[in-house]
Amino acid sequence: MTRLNRDYVLAPFHALIGRCQANVLIGLRLIEAADRFPAPSPEELRLFQISFSGHVHDLATSKNLFTKWILASGFEEIHKCIRTTLERLFVFRTIELKLGAGAKFDIGKEETKLRAKAGRLNHPDLTNKINSLFKESLRYRNHVDSFNNARNCLVHANGIVTKRYCNNPTKDKAIICGQRFTMFFQKGEERIPVHLGDRGPENSALMLGAEEFQIEFALDQPIELSLKQFVDVLNSCVFVRADIETRLPKMSP
Repeated sequence: MTRLNRDYVLAPFHALIGRCQANVLIGLRLIEAADRFPAPSPEELRLFQISFSGHVHDLATSKNLFTKWILASGFEEIHKCIRTTLERLFVFRTIELKLGAGAKFDIGKEETKLRAKAGRLNHPDLTNKINSLFKESLRYRNHVDSFNNARNCLVHANGIVTKRYCNNPTKDKAIICGQRFTMFFQKGEERIPVHLGDRGPENSALMLGAEEFQIEFALDQPIELSLKQFVDVLNSCVFVRADIETRLPKMSP
């Protein structure tokens, strides 16, 4: 293809991991490690003297508010990454199919038209359009939908689970579902979880696997994730990227 290539489709995931490592993960690490307020700078003290609300003295409240802001930023990054990738995949695949059918057209003009079309589609419709272009549907659609739902809750409902964002059958929970990496020792038929710092059993192989996970939030409760849980969500993004990559033509040697 003249202007689109597989690296262009997948590029948003590289930026996502970099931004989350630099911003979201370090923010969550700082929050979990904080056990007291750091001393304010002289500039902060002058600000507190003229502000209406004054200084926040409740550490737990401050940490909760900061966590909500960090998580909203993190899920917004995930949303933008996956949305951009899906739009590019839609454009790429549509043009690829037309070229494969022998159609003659101006690729640049077609690309511009398809980009505009993809940008107007909401998330479910865009996903349905992409699924119609492949023999197999996107493998991790439910995971992506749950991330998008959590993002909407954080951005549009102040991080509190409302009935609108409950995605279980009984509409009383918001559930994030994903897939994360696991490490274990394989000894015969037995799988032994890896614990950092512990030696593995003799005559066993260290293996890398994957497992499904869910994080549930009850109606009227806040969306709160630990550092580990957000890393699990990022793990899922790696699987989403891998699924999309398998749908793209292989690189020429």
